[in-house]
Amino acid sequence: MSPLVACAIFLTAFGASEVRAQVGGVDTDPGDPGTGGKNTIQGRIFVRGGSKLDRRAKVKLRGLSAGEQFVMSDDNGSFSFRRLIGGSYTIIVDAGAEFETHSEVVDIIEPMRRRGEPGVTVPVTIYIEPKRTGTPGTIGTVDATTGGVPDSARDLYKQALEAAQAGERKRSIELLKEAVGIYPNFMTALNELGVQYIALKQFKDAAESLRAAIKIGPEAFHPRLNYGIVLLQLKDYKAAAAELQIAVQKDSSSAVASYQFGRALVNLGNYEPAEKFLKRAISIGGPDIVEAHRYLAAVYIEKQNTQLAATELETYLKLAPAAKDAEQIKTVIKGLRNQATNKSGGAEK
Repeated sequence: MSPLVACAIFLTAFGASEVRAQVGGVDTDPGDPGTGGKNTIQGRIFVRGGSKLDRRAKVKLRGLSAGEQFVMSDDNGSFSFRRLIGGSYTIIVDAGAEFETHSEVVDIIEPMRRRGEPGVTVPVTIYIEPKRTGTPGTIGTVDATTGGVPDSARDLYKQALEAAQAGERKRSIELLKEAVGIYPNFMTALNELGVQYIALKQFKDAAESLRAAIKIGPEAFHPRLNYGIVLLQLKDYKAAAAELQIAVQKDSSSAVASYQFGRALVNLGNYEPAEKFLKRAISIGGPDIVEAHRYLAAVYIEKQNTQLAATELETYLKLAPAAKDAEQIKTVIKGLRNQATNKSGGAEK
């Protein structure tokens, strides 16, 4: 690949939109009315200690606008509530007689957005307790034996999200550190801490937080995805590919996971699987996936298919007409089309 083409295809701005504090997915239940909003709560249930829940559980959602709804988790403990408006919700998990009923408060904080823009997806990780004998603890308190997050840590986490939405990322980091100080196993806060470090391009700090989150919840999707993205930024492509492959296995419906895995594979020179996952990301779609066309163009250049490479770059410019290097990409497209024409003419002769 020539330096010009490499620069035009791979020169992408790294933004906070690539990190997964909040991740959209494919709506598998378009008939679910929700509460009339655009947001999603995407949850995963674990047994205290980090092991996955190997059964289906009943999950209720309560809120002022929601009334009471319920879904069944899948066999891996995953569940979702879709089309929710912003506000405070309570999730109640009933996994059967062997486990304590667990409740978790989830706040959906809606940022300012334009009409037509998608909602946010709030990741929630819930740890349930095996049924205890004897007198249960006092409602609303947390001691060293319970798996719930203390109210004080949860409040700090909420404040941290609000600070991040306001652009006060350093303040958000301090609040998240306080929350983790109160409850070291607060995996969601550790993931969010990694997200904020990524936004500030402090990738080594982000990696440390995300490794801690993965250690607590090895089955959790979002910390694994974010850690893979950080490793890409640190140019550790082999390790990034390993983490992102796990992320894709955990959520094959995530366009972002497929795209980032494709990126890692391109950088490793594994073009056949890279093409597969970049195409998958594009087919799933979403605003984060525009850059996949640039990487797919790079794959086609390496495979000497200049027609398809040019087509992918043209598609990219249609979707991102304000790209900083748009003129450079147009020059590359022209060169690719000329190469294709010359090859075609040579074949005819």
